[in-house]
Amino acid sequence: QINEAMGNTASSKASIEEQGDSSTELTSGFFLADGLQSKIMQEFQSKLLQDEWEKHQKYVIAKGNKRRLEEFQTKEYIVQKLNEFRPQNDLQQSQLDQRIDELRAKFSDITTASKFDAARLHERMTSQKIFAGETPCLIDRTNVTLCLSENHGKESNKCNDFITALENCAQRTIVTKH
Repeated sequence: QINEAMGNTASSKASIEEQGDSSTELTSGFFLADGLQSKIMQEFQSKLLQDEWEKHQKYVIAKGNKRRLEEFQTKEYIVQKLNEFRPQNDLQQSQLDQRIDELRAKFSDITTASKFDAARLHERMTSQKIFAGETPCLIDRTNVTLCLSENHGKESNKCNDFITALENCAQRTIVTKH
């Protein structure tokens, strides 16, 4: 069997002719059978391909590991910066919330006081016992005060007619007294 696989060169010329190759000359050395030679070549090529494939896989894995490490480091950096920023942000949010609460309370107090003062003023000015004929333009003043208090000082355009009437009344009063 070895002789067949290795191509026994010690065989006689007759054995070569038996194999059907009458033109082959006898030479010294080892010759591989065609099937064995192709099998060795396939294994060699397969080994080269396998080595190249393993090399490529190692490169891809190393590159993937490097990318994952960079992603992990970036995430850690972001988390660290976020943790550094969070207390400052919480403090600013707390200060803003406190300031908003203070302004809302102040606005509520001013609104309540304005409504109370406007109602009290209206009551005093419309009472004829206290100001019977003494206060000029009483109705115009009352109308302006009520309009401004109802609109909380906003949209003073709605009160323009009352303001104009008060100005006209004041001018008439000044002209008639002087």
